[in-house]
Amino acid sequence: MSGPDSTPPSLDPAEVADFHNTLKRSKRIIAILGAGISASSGLATFRGTNGLWKAQDVMQVATPAGFRHDPGLVWQFYTFRRHEALKAKPNAAHYALAELARQVPGFVTLTQNVDNLSPRAGHPEGQLKQLHGNLFHLRCVDEVGCGYVEEGNLKDPLTPALGTAKGEASVLGHIDRDNKPKASPLLLAGLARKNARILGDKYKEDGPSAVDLTPLKVTSTAGSEQESGVRPAPMSDIRLSSGLAKDDLPQCPKCTANILRPSVVWFGEALAENTAVEADALFKEDTDPIDLCLVIGTSSKVWPAAGFAERARKKGARIATINIDAADAKNMRPGKDWVFVGDATVVVPELLKPITSDSKLWKEKAASA
Repeated sequence: MSGPDSTPPSLDPAEVADFHNTLKRSKRIIAILGAGISASSGLATFRGTNGLWKAQDVMQVATPAGFRHDPGLVWQFYTFRRHEALKAKPNAAHYALAELARQVPGFVTLTQNVDNLSPRAGHPEGQLKQLHGNLFHLRCVDEVGCGYVEEGNLKDPLTPALGTAKGEASVLGHIDRDNKPKASPLLLAGLARKNARILGDKYKEDGPSAVDLTPLKVTSTAGSEQESGVRPAPMSDIRLSSGLAKDDLPQCPKCTANILRPSVVWFGEALAENTAVEADALFKEDTDPIDLCLVIGTSSKVWPAAGFAERARKKGARIATINIDAADAKNMRPGKDWVFVGDATVVVPELLKPITSDSKLWKEKAASA
């Protein structure tokens, strides 16, 4: 972090001074956070996940269809994300935003991150909207019949079968690597929807059957089947790619009949209704103008968060984009908005200094970040 009277060399002192003047006058401030703010805490962005997960099809590990297809694989993926988030620590940017929230009652943070670092930095709960959920919140897959919800479960791992002590290669050792093509989760989900339309009330949703998981084409090495090149795999060869059974996964303690899932928003899912309503209310026409909007560490490609800055702009806000890539700034107005290029953990504390610098608590936490 920069010294008390210095400006990071990547920042224009005149631009910073202009921002400071606006910040000190601002009553209503919105911050929109993306994965970039947590990068300095050692957390890779979702699509930049390292290791064996890097090449994993996102549709298999972060969609409802993927969870129905192989919940064990999804839980392995999220176990690693939980594990990495627990090892990480909030950085100076998280602490600076938390202190801004304490000093400015009209400041609200809308975070797309599920890593729990903003809450751990002490960001006031009422001024933090976790748009995509939280890795450490769980819920029963039967949301209607059971509805069990658990918040703040930091147990690592959640079950012995999900242990990460031996590393990714050990946990993923049961993954089928023979490259035989199988029906994808999206294909199975499409077939399920079609069956539901055809059967109506008679339709009953189940997990994928052994036939569903059979390789679409298997090459034999002997016998008459070699000529056709197509035969069903024997039942003994068919297994879920994670190699995990239902009993290996986190169980719902309320209904005891279902497993738990991470309480995060997967691709293809809508935001939680209460979260969506609360976020939308910030931009209503009958609310007070928004003075300032901070867009930190996000490429602004995931909706609805991608549209929040424009909605704030229509409410009168000046926009400040903080990112390591200037190209991620959208629709910036010369002389009206700012683009600050650099690491959020350096830039954000510098920008918020007029409000946060007098806080002894902030100084202690920032020094240890």
